[in-house]
Amino acid sequence: MKKKVIAIAGVVTLAVALCLALKPKSFEKEFSKVMDDMNSYILKGDMEITKGEDLKTYAVEVAYQKNDENDFFKVSLMDKELNQEQIILRNEEGVFVITPALNQVFKFEGEWPLNSPKPYLLQSMAQFVADEQAEVNKNDDGYLITSPVVYPNNKNFSSQEMQFDQDAKVKWVQIYNQDHGVELKIVFHTVEYNEEIAKDYFATPTSMEKPTAGSQLEEADLPLYPSAVFDAQLTNKSVMTSNGMEKHILEFSGAKNFTVVENLRPSSERTQTVIMPGEMVDALDVIGFYDGNHLSAVYNGVEFTVFSDELGPEEMMSVINSMQVAVMK
Repeated sequence: MKKKVIAIAGVVTLAVALCLALKPKSFEKEFSKVMDDMNSYILKGDMEITKGEDLKTYAVEVAYQKNDENDFFKVSLMDKELNQEQIILRNEEGVFVITPALNQVFKFEGEWPLNSPKPYLLQSMAQFVADEQAEVNKNDDGYLITSPVVYPNNKNFSSQEMQFDQDAKVKWVQIYNQDHGVELKIVFHTVEYNEEIAKDYFATPTSMEKPTAGSQLEEADLPLYPSAVFDAQLTNKSVMTSNGMEKHILEFSGAKNFTVVENLRPSSERTQTVIMPGEMVDALDVIGFYDGNHLSAVYNGVEFTVFSDELGPEEMMSVINSMQVAVMK
């Protein structure tokens, strides 16, 4: 009887050992190792962002290179409708926002891009994969990961799906709101891991060619009105002229008071580098600069500035971001 018990125990042990040996390695560990061994990557794809009833489309290109002292990043977003590119760059000199349409380079201090998650960064994807609440499902294409997400400057983002192939290369990313409506989608058509990237690829430009805009806003289009007003109402609007430039002023009063100033932003004749105080607020397709009680951003040739002692930087960015939904008269 004792020998029979021992034999059964041996069979059970062997069965468990075989199951463990045949069990596929967890994707979380596999992707973590891929990231640990990552020296560089290049991602290229198409991004769609839902803004109210509008759908904005961008060509996105992301490059990363490991550096002992300061890792290099370069993100290019090309608005397909406006034919306007904006580049965010991190190199040994600092962090830069490059805007060819304005022929300007903005330099600022900060920890971009790893100070908050970005849907196009593998580093951010790795954080979501490792989340305790993430679900990993193997499918015919590889691995589908579903995870709750928090994007500080994109409050509507609630959950995220990421599809990876059998080699842990990302194929697409999709972000949903609380109602499971699609807020953002990126489909990658080029994914290269540990490819050699020339160092000058991350160099700060000293001169640029200005592109031809697709549908630049004009003075007659202003002012634009925000749809995100935080229960405030428009109580006054006016126009002033400063240095030969018309500025439209919208004053909102309510639970949180704020003022919006907007004006056309002319392009520089020569490439200029502008040192920016304060911090950068990255809302993916719109980059803002927050300094104390105001936040400024440029979109489609218009500079928007929100002044408020009661709105935080994320709320100010929401106001500016909602200007893109419609021109209301």
